[in-house]
Amino acid sequence: MNARIEAIQKHTADMLAVERHILEAVERQQEDGNVKSNARANKVIIEVERTLKRHVTALESLSRQYEGGMESFLKKAITEVMGAVAGLYDKVREHTVSRMLRDDYTALSLAAMSYTAYHAFGLAISEERISALAQRHLEDLTPLLVEISKVLPHVVVAEVAEENDDFVVDATVGAIAEANTQRAWEPEVTSVV
Repeated sequence: MNARIEAIQKHTADMLAVERHILEAVERQQEDGNVKSNARANKVIIEVERTLKRHVTALESLSRQYEGGMESFLKKAITEVMGAVAGLYDKVREHTVSRMLRDDYTALSLAAMSYTAYHAFGLAISEERISALAQRHLEDLTPLLVEISKVLPHVVVAEVAEENDDFVVDATVGAIAEANTQRAWEPEVTSVV
């Protein structure tokens, strides 16, 4: 096998492993009764799942275009990815919906940065199929990250209000927390270069 194809297979397997691992966790979240009972959280998790399924299918299709032989790369990549995000998706413990959303945000951020690297790799080796797919998938993930950041404050406030009878909780501040969070992501534009 030539070195270029081997590099493509390695990078594609890494990206596929990231997406598959996140998808498996999100599919488990879909079964959680607390997620199903929270309309906003459920809606965003459903959309994350749909997006990841499309991504995995596209990556599997792309990998077949590069002479197959991805299995060994994929096994290694899955092991590495699972180690990198092991604490995010615990299969045993039950988590609050807010923690699930927080973990999804973190995992999708990893995927977004992985796609940034995959896109750069595709550009560096002049492989349009890779660079274009990576850019499209990155553009799919960024609105999901924004939506999670909008939903999470409301979920946290609702959980705190529901779980605490011992002190006063202002259950109306979800919108304030959301606005403050969104404002934090809109700093004045300054160049670091």
